[in-house]
Amino acid sequence: MRRARRAWLSVFPALVAGVLALLPLVALAQAPLPIVKDLTVEGNRRVQEAVILGRIQSTVGSTFVPGRLSDDLRAIFALGFFDDVRMRVEDFEGGVKITFVVVERPFVRDVAFAGNKKVDTAVLTEKIDLRLGSVYNPVDVQRAVQALKEHYEEQGYFEVRISPDVERFADGDVRVIFRITEGRVIKIDRVVIRGNQGLNERTIKGVLATQEREYFILRGKVHRQRIEDDVERIVQVYNDHGYIQARVESHDLTVDEERARVTVTFTVVEGPQFRVGTIAVTGASVLPEGELRRQIKLKPGAEFSRTLLRESVEGITKLYSSIGRASAEVNPQLKQNAAERTIDITFEIVEGPDVFVERINVVGNVRSEEKILRREIPFEEGDLFTSSKLDRARQRLNNLGFFQSVKASTAPGADKTKIIVNIEVIEKPTGVFSLGGGFSSVDSFVGTIDLSQRNFLGRGWEVSLRFRGGAVAQQGSLSFTEPWLFDQPLAAGFDLFDTRRDFGQFQFESLGGNLRLSRPFLDFARWFFTYRLTRDEISNLSDVARETLASEEGTRVTSAITGALNRDTRDSPLNPTKGNLASISTELAGLGGDSHFVKVAGSMVHFVPVWLGHIVAGRAEAGYILGYAGEEVPLFERFFLGGPSSVRSFKFRQISPVDARGIRTGGDIEVLGNLEYLIPLPFDIRFGPFFDIGNVYGFGEKFDLTNTREAAGVTFRWNSPFGPIRLDYGINLDRRDGEKFGNFHFAVGSPF
Repeated sequence: MRRARRAWLSVFPALVAGVLALLPLVALAQAPLPIVKDLTVEGNRRVQEAVILGRIQSTVGSTFVPGRLSDDLRAIFALGFFDDVRMRVEDFEGGVKITFVVVERPFVRDVAFAGNKKVDTAVLTEKIDLRLGSVYNPVDVQRAVQALKEHYEEQGYFEVRISPDVERFADGDVRVIFRITEGRVIKIDRVVIRGNQGLNERTIKGVLATQEREYFILRGKVHRQRIEDDVERIVQVYNDHGYIQARVESHDLTVDEERARVTVTFTVVEGPQFRVGTIAVTGASVLPEGELRRQIKLKPGAEFSRTLLRESVEGITKLYSSIGRASAEVNPQLKQNAAERTIDITFEIVEGPDVFVERINVVGNVRSEEKILRREIPFEEGDLFTSSKLDRARQRLNNLGFFQSVKASTAPGADKTKIIVNIEVIEKPTGVFSLGGGFSSVDSFVGTIDLSQRNFLGRGWEVSLRFRGGAVAQQGSLSFTEPWLFDQPLAAGFDLFDTRRDFGQFQFESLGGNLRLSRPFLDFARWFFTYRLTRDEISNLSDVARETLASEEGTRVTSAITGALNRDTRDSPLNPTKGNLASISTELAGLGGDSHFVKVAGSMVHFVPVWLGHIVAGRAEAGYILGYAGEEVPLFERFFLGGPSSVRSFKFRQISPVDARGIRTGGDIEVLGNLEYLIPLPFDIRFGPFFDIGNVYGFGEKFDLTNTREAAGVTFRWNSPFGPIRLDYGINLDRRDGEKFGNFHFAVGSPF
């Protein structure tokens, strides 16, 4: 008891002393905190004070909280405009005044490049994210150096050296100068594949974008991005040959600086090869299993291919979409059998309900009225959706010629029975004004004035005014077309023209016009109706031609109607790569006027993509014309062949029956065939061989299909910004007395 009392007496004085020491702190804590009376910023030149103070929590009139100041400092520094931010607190009007002292970073006033000779300054400027007026940051400069270096290395300049210099102006702003030593282009010496056993080197190299040779003769250049993409290409080609575990272990570049050559090495690990085991289809009830299996491109026992698997899924999905089941799901389930190295495939199908169009969104049309796009879409909101209709909509919008690109996609709707269709277009200029000259193998040198607009006022109207003049031919024309008359798919228009041409043995002038009407039907077909009224005159006959063509001299009025049908499935009317165009027409002249004849013509054009952009194109054409009511067929209505869109070993209208004096009189029957093989080249160029065959048979002459004229040659095409331009050279395969070995042809547009 005494011990406890003694311990308490020893501790008590210490407790009293502690309490007495804490009393001032308690009193201080109970004292009111000062009020923030003023907030100011010092050192800012460009950044406004309001911007800086707008980022902090402290405000005038609020209680001064010391712990809040560190957050305010971090918030100001986070603006990114300052190298240093400090704070000063002082008594002010019974409270405190807080001053933020900042040191602004310099601004980039100028960016320059020195030493670049192979790469344009404008290109380098686009590659860096360092803009005038931005805050100078050394980290951004180093990123720009790296971006420039990567661009140079993508072009093959692996020796490039880039050093940034920073020059300060008097006010503290800076100029950043990138000093560049480009060095030599390092080209590819070899591409080496290591580790491959199942696939030969040629197969692997065939899929690479990195090639030892470009255009067969030039050494390839190294592009780092291509090499990165080639890694994926190698894995894909292995996956398509059953090596589903294949990988590229490494890819290396070995530079020989002395020879300025690089060796690109890909090291692969193949793994085992798998083949297709069993193939099963489950969940199908709407479509027969046999129809679905026809979409499956994999076969039991064949090498497994991920590409063919993907195409099989797409084929089945598209088949369901074609019947309105756009929500159908196809899930391929793969089961590996490691012992037998096979993969069993089960296509699990969830057919889903019929899908209807919930909404159609059209974006990207700035000049064009939305209705001219919507009227080309062969379905509306509420209609049953099918993939074939969507493909047709894309093709019809492309064929308008108003848009640089057309993207048609879908998105899920409110539920599985609805779908949203998105049409995104990028418009291109549709108006043309040109004043200049040109040359063609038909008209020789000509001067031209063209004014046309294919989408006048954004309403789809086509208007054109054209004048062409030269030594051989002169032409003036005015045309107008309304593609949707009365908001119906009824195209109506007219043409007014005056054409004059010197054929050497006589001169011909045609003054008149057309009234046109056409309407589509079914999916790809259209009927046409045209009324033509012309005043045609043949004059200035040569002495040689006068005896033969004397009856043709003078003026003749032709009043004729034409009815035609065509079916066009081409993917583009100007530069087709697939599809066909079939047409048949009948023209009847004699509704008044001086001419009485019937002309029937038909043609078939077909384009077939073969591989890697190669195209086989062909045309077959025939025509027959007959005079009636005791009238002969006028000379300018008869058939002639030869020229850039005919048998190309002959000049324009050189294939024709001739009389005893050698005057070409034209014929009543024509046959024509063309065959081309087109190979793509860079810069939208195609070239390839062609074969032409055809003839014109005269009135009363025996029609003999074995009596034809043949040509073979080479064509070059360039899809220029002004339209398709082509150069052909045709060799006369059955050359006769007085005929040339061949002929060059220069023309605009497709030959058929």
